[in-house]
Amino acid sequence: MEMRKALEEFGLSSNEGSVYLASLQLGLARVNEISKKSRLLRETTYGVINSLSAKGLMSYVVKSGVRYFEAAKPARLKQILKEKEEVINKVMPDLLGLGSAWISKPGVEFYEGKEGLKTVIEDLLNAKDEILGFVSTDNLREIFEFYFPNVVKRREKLGINVRLLTDGEPFSKFLVKSKILPKSFAFKTCMWIYNDKVTIVSLNQNEPIGVMIKDKDISFTQKNVFELVWKLLK
Repeated sequence: MEMRKALEEFGLSSNEGSVYLASLQLGLARVNEISKKSRLLRETTYGVINSLSAKGLMSYVVKSGVRYFEAAKPARLKQILKEKEEVINKVMPDLLGLGSAWISKPGVEFYEGKEGLKTVIEDLLNAKDEILGFVSTDNLREIFEFYFPNVVKRREKLGINVRLLTDGEPFSKFLVKSKILPKSFAFKTCMWIYNDKVTIVSLNQNEPIGVMIKDKDISFTQKNVFELVWKLLK
């Protein structure tokens, strides 16, 4: 199960992950064997194989007129990530140049899906001072089992302090102060306050959404609410 989730975090669809893992286990194999191993229809398997081939994760050889397919070695996954990073690094100065032309003003941004939530969460690493947060750690672990611990490690390297009001143990205690909320205070959202922003994410497995509010007054109000609850808890 962990391997499937990791492959989805990498960017593969559920079917692509199933076919890649099945092919990796089988080695050189015909499509019907991969179809049976991955528990997908033959027609579906063909389409997924084509998709993986386009991504450089599947190849084939022809023997006696029959195609045999083989998954790329796992090291290829790391190579693909490195290639993507190199491409982005080349255009990063231009991208930053475009961003600097924006006029900073109050506003609200909406994001949908897991990838949209990642955009919201990544912005936490831009915090100039301490991050304050109401965080449902258990629900956060369910959705971002692999991704969020990586964000935590990068936050630690940046030396960003955090104070949390949470329903469970935080991912890390380094540069973190936390207080546990009463069990009666159950929630499935996270809210972070930083840089005159308030970021809220709904951790619904089916339709996760995120909202980023850029407004000094709203941020100030939420900070006061946080401080009030912080003082009330032992």
